Amino acid sequence: EARALADTMIERFADEENGGFFETSSDHEQLLARRKDLEDHPIPSGNASAAYGLLRLAALTGEHSYESRAVSVLRLLHELAQKHPQAFGHLLQAMDFHLASVKEVALVGEDLHPLERVVRGEFRPHLVVAGGAPDGVPLLQDRPPVDGRAAAYVCERFACKAPVTQPEELERLLA
Repeated sequence: EARALADTMIERFADEENGGFFETSSDHEQLLARRKDLEDHPIPSGNASAAYGLLRLAALTGEHSYESRAVSVLRLLHELAQKHPQAFGHLLQAMDFHLASVKEVALVGEDLHPLERVVRGEFRPHLVVAGGAPDGVPLLQDRPPVDGRAAAYVCERFACKAPVTQPEELERLLA
C-alpha cells in the first residue's frame, strides 16, 4: 500500500522539471500556476512530508527511485532551509535522516515482543523497522527465523549482519 500511494503521489504531483511536488495533481483543472507547499508552518509541508516518507520507504524497500525523488525536494529547498530553519523543521528532519547512517531492522518469526521492545524502547530517529510476514516487504525477504526462534536482522542499505535472537545482542547492534 505504501508503494502504491508513493507511486500515485509521484505520478500525479511530482515536478519533473524542478523537483519537489505540487499541491495540485496533473489531472486537476488548468490553473494559472501550480503552487508547491514548502514551509512547515504550523504543520509539516507536503514537500517535507513527501521527502521524509519517501526516504523511509526507500530504506524499507531498497527502491532507489524513492530516494531520488526525496532528494529532489532536498535539493529544491536546502538553501532556504539553512537560512530559515524555523520554517523548515520537518524538512531538516528529512535531511538529517538522509545524511545519517540509517539502520534497517527486519524482525522475523513468532513472539517478536522481546525484540520489538528493544527497537521501540527508545527514540531512534535513524532506524526503520519491518516485522511479521514477508508479504512483499523486501527487507523481510529471505530472512528466516533462527532455529525456530524470532530473529532480528540489522542492516545498512540491505547489507545485514548475522541475525540475533536475544534482546541484549540486538541492543548492542543498535548502539
